[in-house]
Amino acid sequence: MIRPLRQELKYLVHYSVRELLLERWRRYLRRAPFTDERAMTPILSQYYDSPTLSFYEEKLEGIALRNKIRLRVYAQTFSAGQTAFLEIKHREGDLVRKYRELVPDFEPAHLDPATWKFKTATMESAFRTLLERYRLCLSAQTYYQREAYEGLVESDVRVTFDSNLIGLHPGERLQRQVMLDRSRSLMPDTLQILEVKANNGIPRWVTEGVVAAELTQKTIPKYITAVEVLGMDKMTLSGVYA
Repeated sequence: MIRPLRQELKYLVHYSVRELLLERWRRYLRRAPFTDERAMTPILSQYYDSPTLSFYEEKLEGIALRNKIRLRVYAQTFSAGQTAFLEIKHREGDLVRKYRELVPDFEPAHLDPATWKFKTATMESAFRTLLERYRLCLSAQTYYQREAYEGLVESDVRVTFDSNLIGLHPGERLQRQVMLDRSRSLMPDTLQILEVKANNGIPRWVTEGVVAAELTQKTIPKYITAVEVLGMDKMTLSGVYA
């Protein structure tokens, strides 16, 4: 699936600001599908990069046109039989296009890029181009809790709050001691990442809320921060995680 080009805005917000924004926006939003009664879902992502961390370096260098590639599950572990999603995020400034391939019956072998299979030539081309150009291998994992809503009228609008961000090494399981290890945290507990996504422009009610809360676009890039928290920016991936 190739999703439409969409606008993405990100902000770093305190929990108290989240509460004020949700109170203001509640009449415009509904709980996103596949979330629990609190609009929550866990997200675990295995990222891929070149052996010399090209995607990481491109972000640091401020390159406008860049990509991220990851395997994602809405769960706390990668387990056999679950549904997973292989994704490319192609970013052009604030505009993002996502390529997404469903992996309906995940097996541990699917973590290996050499096993990836695609249903269409377009998806095959998109993924294979990056796989061959960058010689993709396992990089950092990220885990967090997402509170997700969609527009009640503007169904293309998504508003999410991400919290409890943790970095994990490739193949590492999310165990209790990892979750309690503060050195794995990607940001302070008092903060969340607010993301607003829209295919047809950001609605006025969102803009008014952002202005009222005096928010400035700023975020912790999850993959970049995980690489640094884990010390992977000082490694060559193919030599350490082969």
